[in-house]
Amino acid sequence: MTIEDLRKRSKLRLIVMSLSMTLPIFIVFLLGFGGFEFGENSVFLVFEPLPYIVCGVFLAWLIYKVCNYAVILRNDKYAEKVLIKKNDERNKFIKVKSYGLVSQIFIYVMGVGCILTAFIDKSAFYSFLAVFGAFVLIEVIVRIVYKKIY
Repeated sequence: MTIEDLRKRSKLRLIVMSLSMTLPIFIVFLLGFGGFEFGENSVFLVFEPLPYIVCGVFLAWLIYKVCNYAVILRNDKYAEKVLIKKNDERNKFIKVKSYGLVSQIFIYVMGVGCILTAFIDKSAFYSFLAVFGAFVLIEVIVRIVYKKIY
């Protein structure tokens, strides 16, 4: 990857992240002024500010990313530093190993979650099962694609 590639990606990501910032603002507006009411079993009835906190944290993360991409586009030294960090073989190796371990742990945790929720609630079990099945399906498809490529 070159500096020009990094800047092209950063510019595209800056646009996408900037547009994504409208989502949490829209959700907060809808919750606050849209007359939206939570259902009887909603978690938000127990802790009402939770959706606002989640949207605020998400918006803060988006602002951080937008600022980071803007700095990459404006500052040559920072862009070079980011490029060196992205191209570092050690960082790539750690990233690949950690993602692999996280996905294995996630599969086991979701399996245990499916078993436990089967005894508690049918809808929670089906939710866990759907997420678990989607994750396993995506993992299998990605492995097949990579085996054909490499």
